[in-house]
Amino acid sequence: MNQNLRTCKFHWSEGEYQHWGGLAFRKPFAAPGTTPKFAPDAVITARHMKLELHLDFQAERVWGKTTHHCIVNAEDVHELRFNAVALEVDRVRVGGKATRFENTGTEIILALPRAARRGTELKVEFAHSVTRPAAGLYFTTPDDAYPERFHTAWSQGQDEDSQYYFPCLDAPNFKQTSEALIYVPSGFFALSNGELKIHRRGRAGGEDLWHYSMELPYSTYLFSVVAGRFTGHKSRSGKVEVRWFVQAGREREGRNAFGATGKILRFFSDFTGHPYPYPQYTQIAVPDFVFGGMENFTVTTQTDLTLHDRRAHLDFSSDDLVAHEAAHSWFGNMVTARSWAHAWLHESFATYMEALYMQKAKGDDEFHFELLRNAEAYFHEDGIYRRPLVTHRYEEPIDLFDAHLYPGGAVRLRHLHCLLGDKAFRAAIYHFLEDHKYGLAETVDLARAVEAAAGRNYDWWFDQWIHCAGFPSLEIKFTWQSAERIAMVTIKQTRRLQTGADDGKSAPFFRLPSHISFQMGQRVQTFPITLEREEDRFLFPLDKKPTMVLFDPEFECPVKRVKFDKPQDMLLHQLRHALRPIARIEAANTLADKPSLVVTRALVAQLKREPFWGVQQRIARALGRVGGKAARNALLANLELEHPKARREVVAVLGHFKDDPTVARALERKAKQGDPSYYVEAELARALGRCRAPNARALLAAFLELPSHNEVIRSGAFDGLAELADQESLGLLGEGLRYGAPAMSRAAAIRAAGALGRRHQHLRKEVLDLLQPVAEHRDNPAGAFRGKLASLRAVGNLGDLDALPLLRRVAASEADGRIVRLARETAITLRQQANKPAELNSLRSDVDEVTKENKALRERLDKLEQSPARKKPRARAQSRARG
Repeated sequence: MNQNLRTCKFHWSEGEYQHWGGLAFRKPFAAPGTTPKFAPDAVITARHMKLELHLDFQAERVWGKTTHHCIVNAEDVHELRFNAVALEVDRVRVGGKATRFENTGTEIILALPRAARRGTELKVEFAHSVTRPAAGLYFTTPDDAYPERFHTAWSQGQDEDSQYYFPCLDAPNFKQTSEALIYVPSGFFALSNGELKIHRRGRAGGEDLWHYSMELPYSTYLFSVVAGRFTGHKSRSGKVEVRWFVQAGREREGRNAFGATGKILRFFSDFTGHPYPYPQYTQIAVPDFVFGGMENFTVTTQTDLTLHDRRAHLDFSSDDLVAHEAAHSWFGNMVTARSWAHAWLHESFATYMEALYMQKAKGDDEFHFELLRNAEAYFHEDGIYRRPLVTHRYEEPIDLFDAHLYPGGAVRLRHLHCLLGDKAFRAAIYHFLEDHKYGLAETVDLARAVEAAAGRNYDWWFDQWIHCAGFPSLEIKFTWQSAERIAMVTIKQTRRLQTGADDGKSAPFFRLPSHISFQMGQRVQTFPITLEREEDRFLFPLDKKPTMVLFDPEFECPVKRVKFDKPQDMLLHQLRHALRPIARIEAANTLADKPSLVVTRALVAQLKREPFWGVQQRIARALGRVGGKAARNALLANLELEHPKARREVVAVLGHFKDDPTVARALERKAKQGDPSYYVEAELARALGRCRAPNARALLAAFLELPSHNEVIRSGAFDGLAELADQESLGLLGEGLRYGAPAMSRAAAIRAAGALGRRHQHLRKEVLDLLQPVAEHRDNPAGAFRGKLASLRAVGNLGDLDALPLLRRVAASEADGRIVRLARETAITLRQQANKPAELNSLRSDVDEVTKENKALRERLDKLEQSPARKKPRARAQSRARG
């Protein structure tokens, strides 16, 4: 499963971070008193399930019969329990005979006429129905507000939502084969797991039948149903038939999105040593999907937001989403975590495999930059709460599907991959998949596979990185002892392992094998080291003083934070000559901490010659931190960088030069001129508002009328209005957030309204009145999902205690665990903010003082740059250097 609704990098929206006065405070992952959760008892298991489902699109009703062929796993079983939430169950038969049952609203409890013994085979039949299920199965139905909405029905079982539309054993430790008979309106296409056995058209407008069979066992959450008027594509990749289905008229966008699927499947087959395990692989793009994608076995559901035209293809790719979901064919589908606590075996692997495919397709620079962004996403969330990857303490399983699990686990796997070496890592994966093929596994099973492949015990690694929380934070100092020709490197760990045990004992420090490299002219020497203590000191004999020293030069352990104290001349050399992009980015970031004319000029020069767009992005950010006219002018001169992602960052950084008429004029010219990239134009809209350009409001109103991929330009315009903080914009925002407004920009309008209400307190009640119907919208649950999330974040941004009743109602009535958790946490934050007014005022005062100091420093730097006298000492210094 890919969490991101926009189908690009997984990260949490800034709206999910709780900020007081600009500073983030860590909160517990699970509420105090949360009880641990484990895999449910398997008193019985379903070996095969047969579903006969009728989809009534007019009534938004699903009804039919589900049959489970079960086996008893315990002695003297007197009752059976199946998961079923808010289902109408008309009758139940066991072995063909009607059976008494109790429908509790969450379970169907069957009383057996006589005790069943271990090994007994049972056939259990349910007749059931549900109208407008709260989760599990969604109808996207046209209505008066959205008459053009694509008419579909689609399921989403993860984490445990299949029970909302048919009785089942709804936990990952139950696996079965399946047969699905899907009855749909005449002319509709239907898709389910496995191979199509029968397609029979109904008579005289009756229902069409689509009959699928899946002979490999899989967990219930991976069962899938999709129906609608789709058009399909078929091709072959070796022995696998690759298919995808999209809405008619979007075939070209489908090719842009899914064209690399065959290459991805081949790469993963080769890397794992296990060929893709089924004759076909299908993807289907559906509207209003509540995730980025979902890896239902053999039939992945993708959000239609990933479909894109040629212009979007300039700087938008679906390959990461396609790769992520395809990787689950091995990690999650073929081998499934026995309980959600071990879900990192699915999502961390899928995220890392996604990055490995990027390395294969685009090279090492893209791969390392992807690892960096993964690490940063994890670090960001770690600032909100900290947890081990494997934990049994959570409120809902969906809570586990966070940045710890996806990018946080992926960067840990990168470290394990490098420790083992490529051959042993692949061998470990092969054995892990082979030993648990179509079965269940836990983290210990992977540890045993690693031990078998490497011939060494890596339990310490799993204990440290998977079962403990946090990551190492290092302070590194380099000194050169010229007389002895020895380089001394001192590394101090400023953070201990967090075991989670409240035993009063100090946890050990991280054990971190790594490398240090030194460059002397054209020669590089690399030394292995291992960190184990609070402070480690290393001595390295060298022929001469190095021009560059790097810790972890190959970025083998991205999941660490490093502060490396180096001389400026060494950092300047690193910025210019380091082979890896991460080292050049490190140099740019460190140099920006101590701004000077020399630093500004070095960053400007590297921005122009830098070959990789990712480093250009970070240099642009560094120049923004440095500030001053020289940095500003360099950014203005690079508004037309070749790569659109780099251009986008330049625009974004310029937006932070507030009340600067030169920047405002340049951005206004750029806005009128336009850009080949949708996403650069969207960033222009944000920057115009942020820098308070004189004509920003009129330009943003024009941006609201521009069509774009997933309405990114319109969304950028709403963000720009929020930055502009013009209370007269509330009318535009109210129109943009109403139900019936362009769907993909509603979240941005909602977010902007919340920001506007926070800045103008007298508007809070009016904004809250606008947000309330969005947060409590009951029709079309899939289409309303994004609006609900955005409205809850906006309510939190408002900081108004009058929102508490609304938050309580939402938390009590919603089925989606993400919405429930956000409503509860927003309510907690509002109460905390209300109880800390003095602390808030103090923090805001501190931030204001820092802002004033930064402004004064930049003004001094500008004066220094304009002074003719500054050139003479610099010339003398250069003369001394040459002598």
